[in-house]
Amino acid sequence: MEVVVREVVVPKGKNWRLTERDVPVLEWIGRWFGVTAEQVTRQFTGDGGVLPSRQVVYRRLRALTSMGLLSAGQLPGRRAQVFWLTKSATELLNIPGNAVTPNIKEYNHDLAVVDLAQYISSIRPDDELVTEREIRARDTPNQYASTEPTYAVSTGENGRGRRYPDLVGLRPDGTVWAHELERTQKARPRLVRNMLLYVNADHISYAMYWAFPKLLKNVELAAEEANASAVELGRGQKIFVRVWDVEERGAE
Repeated sequence: MEVVVREVVVPKGKNWRLTERDVPVLEWIGRWFGVTAEQVTRQFTGDGGVLPSRQVVYRRLRALTSMGLLSAGQLPGRRAQVFWLTKSATELLNIPGNAVTPNIKEYNHDLAVVDLAQYISSIRPDDELVTEREIRARDTPNQYASTEPTYAVSTGENGRGRRYPDLVGLRPDGTVWAHELERTQKARPRLVRNMLLYVNADHISYAMYWAFPKLLKNVELAAEEANASAVELGRGQKIFVRVWDVEERGAE
């Protein structure tokens, strides 16, 4: 039986109930810039999941949207709806950072990062993952007095320019892995410059670049160049590359 956490009255006058099992779903959605129902299903059904089926996931997402805790939209080029937290939800659950909406230029990449994170969690369940949204929230000292590390890397001598990893994985042995997903073509010099930011970052142990198959060779060549510089600097090999094959991983 569901335990009622709070009753929310929507403008139409219909009463919906926010339940205990809704809370971890909202908190997880709040870690991202937007997620699909399929990603929520993957995260919360199955062994140990708080929701019993895909049908229940869709029903709860509709209810949470009606309560004003989620926003939903169909983004260009995607058949599935995308869901993200509203300001009301971030305030209700005390989630750090401002309420965000999907970036129209980045949403395909951002949704792919969710798939990547779920894959990493499946192969390295003991790693603690920190998302880009969480890193950005921590990296706003005028709003939050968090003592947690941000994992952002500096892009300039004055420290003002910042680059935010797509994901960070904290391993049980204490190493810190930045994860970057490459799904669009970048010029190799630009890739090398980005990789060298991680090479020179003392708080990042290693960086893993996940490349879509057609981009793999270019990313590998950039990594070779960046690692050559890393060795010259006495930092050892810090950049690694793996292929990200969507069909092979079973991602949406």
